[in-house]
Amino acid sequence: MYQPSHLASLVPTMQSFIESATQNLDTPIEDIIFSNLSLRLATDLIGDAAFGVNFGLSKPHSVCESMKSANNINGGGGSGCGSGGDEVSDFINQHIYSTTQLKMDLSGSFSIILGLLAPILQEPFRQILKRIPGTMDWKIERTNKKLSGRLDEIVKKRMEEKNRTSKNFLSLILNAKESRTVSENVFSPDYISAVTYEHLLAGSGTTSFTLSSIVYLVVGHPDVEKKLLYEIDGFGPHDLTPTAQDLH
Repeated sequence: MYQPSHLASLVPTMQSFIESATQNLDTPIEDIIFSNLSLRLATDLIGDAAFGVNFGLSKPHSVCESMKSANNINGGGGSGCGSGGDEVSDFINQHIYSTTQLKMDLSGSFSIILGLLAPILQEPFRQILKRIPGTMDWKIERTNKKLSGRLDEIVKKRMEEKNRTSKNFLSLILNAKESRTVSENVFSPDYISAVTYEHLLAGSGTTSFTLSSIVYLVVGHPDVEKKLLYEIDGFGPHDLTPTAQDLH
């Protein structure tokens, strides 16, 4: 569990991403898919906290831009958004694609759907289907391998940096490893990649789903929405930052 003091220190970072993402919402050019917006917000925030990298997904451009880039990459065409083919852009686009393909409807992978009906058959069918080009299981397996490879590149690049900050998760682990305060066998390169991979993917997915679910449920109850807005607005001016005590 994060301590309130640590969460409070992240509020200004959260606020900057939220302001950037919502800059053009007053006059939207297209419909806003909130689940995509919340995924982009969560990914940017965790990317900053975990990697010390601003992926730029919250910048005020087309909400579908990252999805289009990801689909192009997965299909073999186009490069990532931002700086072309660099490893960070490719990694984050693969992440967006991977997360949005985890569906429970008929457009999802057959093994996931089968797992709902007959759980014991899910893994055997997944092992078979991931070897058949064109299936959703094959696409997900291919994307996960690309994600893992891209993450290894990011970790390797960060390991080669001489002057790292200690403000992000990855740098803290690498600094601890190099300071010999923990056994090098504990923080092996594979372990560091796995932990960072899980930190970003699991954290952004669950945070995005929680935010989207809350909004979906609240808008169905106008009286609850009114109370929620009243409580938020009653906290104070928009530029007032919550303290650790407020969060507690």
